[in-house]
Amino acid sequence: MVSGGQPRSAAQAGSDDGIKLPDNPLVKTWLHNRSGNTVRAYRANVAEFARFVGKPFAEVALEDLQAWHDSMSGAADATRRRKLSALKSLLTYGHKLGFLPHDAGMAFRLERGRDNLNERILTRPKVLAMIAAERDARRHALLALLYGTGLRLSEACALKWRDLTRRQGGAIATVFGKGGKTRHVQVSPSLFKELVAVRVDSVPDAPVIPGHDGGPLHVRAAHRVVKRAAKRAGLAEDASAHWLRHAFASHQLDAGQNVHWVQAQLGHSSLATTTRYSHASAETVGADLLNGL
Repeated sequence: MVSGGQPRSAAQAGSDDGIKLPDNPLVKTWLHNRSGNTVRAYRANVAEFARFVGKPFAEVALEDLQAWHDSMSGAADATRRRKLSALKSLLTYGHKLGFLPHDAGMAFRLERGRDNLNERILTRPKVLAMIAAERDARRHALLALLYGTGLRLSEACALKWRDLTRRQGGAIATVFGKGGKTRHVQVSPSLFKELVAVRVDSVPDAPVIPGHDGGPLHVRAAHRVVKRAAKRAGLAEDASAHWLRHAFASHQLDAGQNVHWVQAQLGHSSLATTTRYSHASAETVGADLLNGL
């Protein structure tokens, strides 16, 4: 905030997050129409590089990217790749639109890291134990929703009752997700029953998972719920809501679900992303992973 209580403009914010003022129009247009989570993550990545290099993006050279990469030697490979991918995307975009005289990131090689997805997939008994240990009904419903549908945390927090359509005891959730794509997600009968039990407002725009005040649940608060549940269950410190998404995909495929159904449920653009979890035989109905909880 600035004097008088007025919010700062994007340009003013750029003056103290490391991004040079002349570069703010470039960053702003690059981030336009992306999801809130993507905007926050990408801007943080780009601002970190801007603080490191200390000069406008028009003056950035390949050596600057290489130096930033080397400075992150203590970070996980996936973290370095994510940050550098965001920066390369910005530099390519800026050059194509004429903001930048050259694309400094074009020659930078991003190495493929080791695929350690298996380390982030929990067994079904562990997931069910993690959910069962949560005694608060609202928080229990959040964990059940994440695992029972494979939604991203931001998608679960944004879900409203108008997005749910009753079907054969369960429901179909219309989800506006990553990349501005809309998909239709199956909600099992047991999960739908639990969601109805924690509903606090009958209006269509009421959140499916309400916050403590009945309003929308903030993503950060939801993240804390998942982290506390994971800690109680004795899981790794880096366990997160996305681990429940991974578990959903893996356990559905293990249960014999058709890989194309799982792809559609998760909103994966590429089938190859889904098949990383396992190979599966064809079935027509998704398994109710919460049955027996």
